[in-house]
Amino acid sequence: MKPSTTLGLLFATFACASWLPEAPGLPKNFEPRWQRRIDLRQTNSTSEWPYGPLRTQGRDIVNSRNETVTWAGVNWPMSGETMIPEGLEWKSAEDILNDVAGIGFNFIRMGYAIQMVDEIYDRGGDDVPLEISMIMALGYENGTKVTNEIIAKNPSWTRETTRFEIWSDIADIAASKGIYIHPDVHVGKAQWCCSHTDGNAWFDDVHFSSVSWRRCLAFVASWARHHRNVVSMSLRNELRESWNRTDLSYNWHTLAGNMSAGADAIHGANPDVLISWSGLQYDEDLSALTARRNLLTAPCYRCTAVRDARRRAPVYFDLDQHPWADKVVWELHLYDGSEDVDTGTCDAVEAALYRGGFNALGMEAPEDCDDDCAPAARPTPVILSEFGGAQDASLYDDGSLQSCLRAFTMRHGISWMMWSLAGSYRVRSGVQGLADTWGLTNADWSGWNDPDTVENYWKPWIASMNLTRA
Repeated sequence: MKPSTTLGLLFATFACASWLPEAPGLPKNFEPRWQRRIDLRQTNSTSEWPYGPLRTQGRDIVNSRNETVTWAGVNWPMSGETMIPEGLEWKSAEDILNDVAGIGFNFIRMGYAIQMVDEIYDRGGDDVPLEISMIMALGYENGTKVTNEIIAKNPSWTRETTRFEIWSDIADIAASKGIYIHPDVHVGKAQWCCSHTDGNAWFDDVHFSSVSWRRCLAFVASWARHHRNVVSMSLRNELRESWNRTDLSYNWHTLAGNMSAGADAIHGANPDVLISWSGLQYDEDLSALTARRNLLTAPCYRCTAVRDARRRAPVYFDLDQHPWADKVVWELHLYDGSEDVDTGTCDAVEAALYRGGFNALGMEAPEDCDDDCAPAARPTPVILSEFGGAQDASLYDDGSLQSCLRAFTMRHGISWMMWSLAGSYRVRSGVQGLADTWGLTNADWSGWNDPDTVENYWKPWIASMNLTRA
């Protein structure tokens, strides 16, 4: 029998980009404006909401009072080319957050681009102002127009207000309404996500430098220290095989090595924040990690084979070997457009969810499971951080993926975040002013895409979740 190795003890193994040189930090005199402005604002106090720092305890997330924390939330897109949250030209940040709180959500997943932090380093520590962000993405005419509209709706901001200053204001307003904020590394290069060919797919893809990514994680984790409701952040959204670079090793071994290095970067900058860890194939699969299978031989869709795996000692990922063991929360996604998951029946969906990583909640294997539904090696929280569809009466359809997910989260008390808030985008896939029927809001953000489903679908679902409130 070959001796086994845990990944927590590996520091120079095959196909892991975790040991590339670190990107240099900013000199003290180049601290970004947001940090100089709010250095004295850290309030991660155990005596007031959200009673941080949060940690994991078995399958649950708990606060400093040992109360279980449950979330129901929405994705607010802000990883497009402007790198400014969508909708602010139509409505103030205060009013948008009132709408979010009015439905009952207590959590916002804020998707952002690594490029946003890269540009701060490129500018010697200065963040990018609002007007420059708009002009660079939309052109001079539309960029200045949208800038003026945003300032009119948000009069405390100016053309010189920076991206992270806007983030900080949104985080502070959200805190006043009892809403958690979760920064999510959505893409490397700011653009619509996701595909195998967008250059953002896998570590060291065309637009996804592993070094810049780790630097970005540390930067955002440092920013989070100054906002009490920023209690968690993600490592990376929807990893997948790159079809641009065929020399990259897309497999469990590479995933675990890189994500461990990313978690090190976050934890080193902010040991209080929770770290959400996504899986392979558009974040549908965490099976080898939750079931603690050999990372060299565990099956996965489209993975790069480790050809000599049978001649090598097995490699396992052991979360308990890391200093952030009680900070990691697994996250999974599922959409009808999945390449490999059967979403045709609720029984098939529940088996796929269990197999993909929800086994870590300690639930019994669903009836539709077969021999590959292994139990988890360790109880750990798992959240459903993305799913979605058209905001119309089809949400009520029995047997649809959405109805299956709704029943699954309610039955097992699973935190979730729907896609998305935005009923329109300033620019998406090259189209300016694009409306989106998957968004909760209508195109001009003046109301809901479908008021009936907001009242009779989303609100009852949220009400059933026994959410953690301020």
